[in-house]
Amino acid sequence: MAVAGRLMSIEASLFIQPVFQLFDMYHQPITTSNTVSRLQGMHDLPEDAWRRRLHLQERLFKLLGGYSYRQLETPVLEPTELFLRKSGGELASQLYSFTDAGSNSVSLRPEFTSPIMRHYLENEADISLPARWQYCGPVFRFDESHPEASGQFTQVGGELIGSLDISADVELLNLALAVPSQLGLTGWSLQLADLDILDSLLDPVGVSERARSFIIQSMPRLREGRSAVPDFLEEGRYLHLVGGSNGSVDPEDAALRQAVQGLDDTQARSVLLGLLRWNSADQLGQRTPEDVVERLLHKIRGTDDEDTLRHGLELASDLAVIKGEPHQALQSVKATLASAGANKDAADRLAEVLGQVSDGPDSKGQIMLDFGLVRGLAYYNGVIFEVNHSDWPGALGGGGRYDTLSRALGGSEPVPALGFAYNLDALIAIGAK
Repeated sequence: MAVAGRLMSIEASLFIQPVFQLFDMYHQPITTSNTVSRLQGMHDLPEDAWRRRLHLQERLFKLLGGYSYRQLETPVLEPTELFLRKSGGELASQLYSFTDAGSNSVSLRPEFTSPIMRHYLENEADISLPARWQYCGPVFRFDESHPEASGQFTQVGGELIGSLDISADVELLNLALAVPSQLGLTGWSLQLADLDILDSLLDPVGVSERARSFIIQSMPRLREGRSAVPDFLEEGRYLHLVGGSNGSVDPEDAALRQAVQGLDDTQARSVLLGLLRWNSADQLGQRTPEDVVERLLHKIRGTDDEDTLRHGLELASDLAVIKGEPHQALQSVKATLASAGANKDAADRLAEVLGQVSDGPDSKGQIMLDFGLVRGLAYYNGVIFEVNHSDWPGALGGGGRYDTLSRALGGSEPVPALGFAYNLDALIAIGAK
């Protein structure tokens, strides 16, 4: 049990949200001794409301069908691992997860992208690329910061798998822009960023994969500019992204490092997760095995030089402050890349995408670039976007490119892919017709 003890000692100082369990993750509405009320975040739907939702759903099916997106329905219940492989800590903390009667860790579907990529990987021999799928159905998330989007809600969207072409990015953005316009909504906007541009900025710096992930997830707070960098450096020390072990090497750390030598981070997480669950499944308290493994992986993989991380954070903060009308914002982006000696190909590609999208009547004046934007899922790697409305506190929808998800889910090769989804209930709530 030495490995388990070491794992637990490493995670003891952490404060990370748990994967919420299905039946004890929230307070139920007040009940009397004679009644049982519905769960918070779950809603009854009378016939009039049901017909209104069905009407909008059919209109959106027709819109996506016009672009040759075929309908696909995936299970409501999936293995929890499907959503943890490359989804990130934010989604992990929002899962409705439990152990089924067969002792399998399962979760109610929080989104459609990972299940659709799973479907492709299971059936790729019979699927011609590019493949286009549309979907509509219930998803389940617990989100204390956005109670209006917590619980069960309906997602509608589309996924395009198998194309790296600029035309694919243009197609998805045009579809995402068409949805609110087709439903008679005004006052909405689409915020867009490109993670390839951030990667281009960080490539010459030489930060590690883990430090790069840390910087990406920090982009919203790096909108404050370089003045915020010292706080992130301190956080990096806490997470063992920088610093050292003062020359000493713990024998158990060395053994675990040897166990994952030669594995990529995804494979290493699977190995460490298996060890943890085997040794200490009953000792985790309110922390998830995934949280503990992430902390441990940071430690045994080694650390970045502090000056390297500082430089990466400073450049990222220069990018994060850029926000505004596409043409002017892109000029600022290119200037930032040039001053850092970084490759500008990604910025040129984004300019070409925007040049084609902006010709459409639905997008005029609606697109804003915001390089402090980060989607809450770690599998995105290129163009990302969110659609917002002044009458809705969270995002109405969003999406982006996720070319690396197939490998994270066990595929032998990376498969280019991108997609988007809208919260159909949110669209109805703000007056979609």
